[in-house]
Amino acid sequence: MGLKYQLDTLDGLDDSSKALYVEKDGKYVLGIEGLPQPEDVSGLKSKVEELLAEKKSEADKRKAAEEQARLEREEALRKSGNVEELEKSWSEKYTRREAELNGMLEQERGTLSTQIRDLTVGRTATDIASSLAIPGSAEALLPHIERRLSVEQRDGKPVVVVLDKQGKLSASTLDELKAEFANNTAFAPLIAGSKASGGGAGGAGNGGGAALKRSEMTPVAKREYITAHGQNAYLKLPK
Repeated sequence: MGLKYQLDTLDGLDDSSKALYVEKDGKYVLGIEGLPQPEDVSGLKSKVEELLAEKKSEADKRKAAEEQARLEREEALRKSGNVEELEKSWSEKYTRREAELNGMLEQERGTLSTQIRDLTVGRTATDIASSLAIPGSAEALLPHIERRLSVEQRDGKPVVVVLDKQGKLSASTLDELKAEFANNTAFAPLIAGSKASGGGAGGAGNGGGAALKRSEMTPVAKREYITAHGQNAYLKLPK
């Protein structure tokens, strides 16, 4: 049975398998040299959210103060009978409201764009990672695949496209991207042996030649194996 990229405990492993893992943040991960790591941007995201919240609070306060000043000014204009200034005030109000609505529309477009990306690029990257990775390792492979994908509108429909390593649009197909990852030696420990060219993953998908048994697979491993190989292949495994 293949080695998992990350484990909560090393209990149940033999000494030779335990030696392959290193402890990191309370977990045990395979000590793979040269494997690109996804960037940890959680701290940056928290800071951005904090700054956005502060900005919104200040904007709300400023808007409330401006609205109060406008109402007081209009009331003063009504009392003085200055119709021209009152019309000007209403015109400014209309212009501000139009700008606000345009801003809301742009924000909704941005939200929709994010949702479309999640449903296209996110789903495609997940499918590729699940089909390539050994059971339990798809999550480690996923962020690297996502960086190589984008979405474009073609004939009014969102289409997933492949980017090169510099993030620019390429002519590669999804199958070619999949083959690139399958044959990349940096990711070999995560790739199922049957997916890598010439078994280049070093038997990572079958425990170095040991027969994979259905009874030894976790529910998650079973699901990922069926996704990668098909139901018939799963049923042919020894019990």
